[in-house]
Amino acid sequence: MGEEGTSHHITDPGKEARSRAGIPIVPAFDSWRALAIAGVVLLHLLILSAVVGTGDNGPVARLTWGTVGHAIDVLFIVSGFVVFLPAAASGRFGSLGAYAIRRAARLLPAYWLILAIMLVVTLLAGSVNTPAPGDLLAHLFGLQGPVGLIFTGTTNGFSVNPPVWTLSVEITFYVVLPMVAWIWLRKPWVGLLAAAILTIVWNEAFQHIGDINETLGLGLSGERMIQAAVSSTLQFPSWAFSFGLGMTGASIYLKVRDRRDEATLKWIRAARFAGVAGLIVFAWLTGNDSDNAPVDLVAQYSRTSPWLALGYSAFLAIVMVSFALGPGADRSLLANRRLREMGDISYGIFLSHIVIAFCLLEWADLPSDGNIQSFLVWTVAVVPASVLYGYLSARFLEQPIRRWARKYGRKNPTPPGLAP
Repeated sequence: MGEEGTSHHITDPGKEARSRAGIPIVPAFDSWRALAIAGVVLLHLLILSAVVGTGDNGPVARLTWGTVGHAIDVLFIVSGFVVFLPAAASGRFGSLGAYAIRRAARLLPAYWLILAIMLVVTLLAGSVNTPAPGDLLAHLFGLQGPVGLIFTGTTNGFSVNPPVWTLSVEITFYVVLPMVAWIWLRKPWVGLLAAAILTIVWNEAFQHIGDINETLGLGLSGERMIQAAVSSTLQFPSWAFSFGLGMTGASIYLKVRDRRDEATLKWIRAARFAGVAGLIVFAWLTGNDSDNAPVDLVAQYSRTSPWLALGYSAFLAIVMVSFALGPGADRSLLANRRLREMGDISYGIFLSHIVIAFCLLEWADLPSDGNIQSFLVWTVAVVPASVLYGYLSARFLEQPIRRWARKYGRKNPTPPGLAP
């Protein structure tokens, strides 16, 4: 079957359905997801072991922030590509109801389980407070990001699992996609331009929030403006260009994937070379700019410059799509079966790894000496447990619910008058 599918011990219900419907499956993007989650985990292990720390502008820190510090960007590009690909392949968005059921089943059950575990951890740990009802409600619906922008005193992940801020961004993308898909189906480059403008305007507005506050007489305190500026980087508009790149990349992939003439392959190789070269430059620029940011916000902080945000993401997307479109030997680099299987369980790994690390910080005495030994200790303590959790979550929670959701969605399509 080539790139249309391989045998997996953990089988993805979405890919099974796409294969039956004749929608292409792109192994490279399974692998990109796995590599992105590995990058996120690696980044956090480097921080936990103090190999990389606050105010660190040494070569290791700059390399870290310029590469794995942007792993979340990879995930958002993957989401834009994978979620939009069926619409791009069929030329229409399809049933809104079935889409909503599938997306909710993909994201929420595993997320709710980790929220329950996090709540138990807050009850047992002495270093964090039990979340307030409003905070708990915001997390339950994945609204911790927008709520944190508007109100003070909110947390991300109950201060136990801060990376769940990304769930708010993903949920917002899922909600927005049906409203804007028609633009990308007809004019993908126009859609990408609109996403770029949104990201630039959003970032620039919050970089100049002091001027806006004074001009409009909003009466915001200095502390409130700082909180809003930091929280703005955790919102969907700050990452709209990344999702748009994924969606535009899906359209390009469908147009080019069956062309195997030498001229097309030459252009693909040239695009890959340009993408890698540009990515190296922007990785150096963002890594060089990292020493002024809080250690837990470096990747987001680099996006306060819209040109760094757009440039890094654009060259990253070029690399990702060009590898998916390359000759068979090139595609095989990212079609490794084990890597793709890791991508299939990556959601649980992402959700659990910081919770596991928090428990170790709370109840174990692991070293944080900033050396390779500390890093290895943290790796051995966190990675196997996270992978096991990811497997169990995928096998016994995510897969069964997603299969049910697809069957239920087919039985309950959107009425014709409501279909996009």
